[in-house]
Amino acid sequence: MKNFLTFFVIICCLACDGSTPVAEPDQMIAPEIMEDIYFDLMLMKVIENSNYVAEEYKPYFVDQYILKKYGIDSLKLIQNQTYYAKKPKMMKRIFENLEHRTKLIEDSIDTIIKREKLD
Repeated sequence: MKNFLTFFVIICCLACDGSTPVAEPDQMIAPEIMEDIYFDLMLMKVIENSNYVAEEYKPYFVDQYILKKYGIDSLKLIQNQTYYAKKPKMMKRIFENLEHRTKLIEDSIDTIIKREKLD
């Protein structure tokens, strides 16, 4: 029984070692492009959920425009999102870059507001 338990623990450890290869999607999207896609989606969702968009324009804030902009379909996007989700280091880098880009936008908006107050 002790040998069986030891064997079972070893098999479990080997199965969870993280070396299982993740197959790339048929049409791979480069990490830089995925970052741009996520950035555009984020901006679109923020604008859509703000109170600054007239109700008649809200139907234009759909993912289809992003898909068209990057020449991809929803299946390709989902396959790539799944692929990157299984690569946490790559996803971390993408989201760190997104955070940096977001801070740059915030800083530029703050600069514009400060200029307007001086005028």
